[in-house]
Amino acid sequence: MAALLQARGLSKVYSRPHGDVVVFRDLDFQLQAGESVAVTGPSGSGKSTLLNLLGGLDRPSAGCVEHCGRELPTKESGALAAWRNRSLGFVFQFHFLLPDFTALENLLIPVRIAGTLNVKARQRAQALLQAMGLAARADHLPGELSGGEQQRVAVARAFMNRPEIVLADEPFGNLDQEKSRQLGQLLFAMLGSEATSLVIVTHDLDLAARADSVLRLTEGKLVPV
Repeated sequence: MAALLQARGLSKVYSRPHGDVVVFRDLDFQLQAGESVAVTGPSGSGKSTLLNLLGGLDRPSAGCVEHCGRELPTKESGALAAWRNRSLGFVFQFHFLLPDFTALENLLIPVRIAGTLNVKARQRAQALLQAMGLAARADHLPGELSGGEQQRVAVARAFMNRPEIVLADEPFGNLDQEKSRQLGQLLFAMLGSEATSLVIVTHDLDLAARADSVLRLTEGKLVPV
């Protein structure tokens, strides 16, 4: 059976006037259905680049990324955008909430894009906010929420379309240790209840330890920890 998400011979090289900048070459990666994988490593090692390639937000210089055995398009297309909307949820270090939309309205953005906004979608958004402890904050704008609350909304939004995979890039890096711990618990609880797989990039070794497996990206190599 094909892996849920797989990279084969993945390379990323940036051409510069003074010579090529090699982020990494010939990386292999696998994520199985229901699995969580944490990627750690020093700053500048290419962790975020790897995550962007896995999510189809960037294109590899060589190699390919496959979803259930099918290679992702190498160029931006409507099909690729639809796949991201349907199959992936993203959580970044900054919440990227639309400032003029309430917490509930921000959660509904993925279903608006998918064309599936209806009563059930609104009910799901409300249920996700409740799971995040934000039921009473549904009608609040991002500017009326604390940093931790904003990031809880971002996590809830990532699950809105029932994605197969959530990709998280230092999702709690802007929060203090206690808020990061609390949100880590919520994130992994959501993975279990939603039967969703996870790839998380993090410097937080306690957060990484919650994952089923931990990989370290350093000096262009991805190695098990």
